[in-house]
Amino acid sequence: MINGSLFIFFGVICYLLVRSILIGVKNKKHVNWWKELISFLFAVYICMVVAVTLFPLPIGFPSSAENLSRSVNIIPFASIFKDIGQIGTAYDGDVLFMIGLIVRNVGGNILLLMPLGFLAPNIWDKYKKIKNTILLGFAISVSIELLQLIESLFSGWGRITDIDDVICNVLGSIVGYSIYKITLKLAATFNIQVVDKTNSKDVECIDK
Repeated sequence: MINGSLFIFFGVICYLLVRSILIGVKNKKHVNWWKELISFLFAVYICMVVAVTLFPLPIGFPSSAENLSRSVNIIPFASIFKDIGQIGTAYDGDVLFMIGLIVRNVGGNILLLMPLGFLAPNIWDKYKKIKNTILLGFAISVSIELLQLIESLFSGWGRITDIDDVICNVLGSIVGYSIYKITLKLAATFNIQVVDKTNSKDVECIDK
């Protein structure tokens, strides 16, 4: 097994090295440190998403066709309804445990891309449009599921590739984007200085 913590560590180190070199080459006298902070948080977040969804990286034998078919669900909400239907019967009838498991699975997938919906509009202007943020969330979620499928094919062990995960992930990106918009509105209401565009040099003051 290859540990995900190592990936996060080396991923962050590589980002800091590359970013430091780029800043040095461009010889920026006025670095937008707010933008750099947001970009750093985004890089750490992406490393964590990869670590959570694809690691630990197993090394084993290829999956059989039977095992592979069991690890793929392309019917929307099928796995969620299946889990709900098992409340009271699965895990020796432990209802609370099963409900907690469903909440963790669904809630975890929603939370996974919430930071994406919040951070992306802060870094790139095009993601200030909710349509683009949704498409980004969808693309990343589908990529994760495909990589998990490839992992199952070549390792003999892996996570389930599930359309329900994609639905929950996209919902999470929408929630994150909504939090971003609410933050801007609250800043405008209370006349708080915020950075509306991280690629601008100065901090903007949003008035009522």
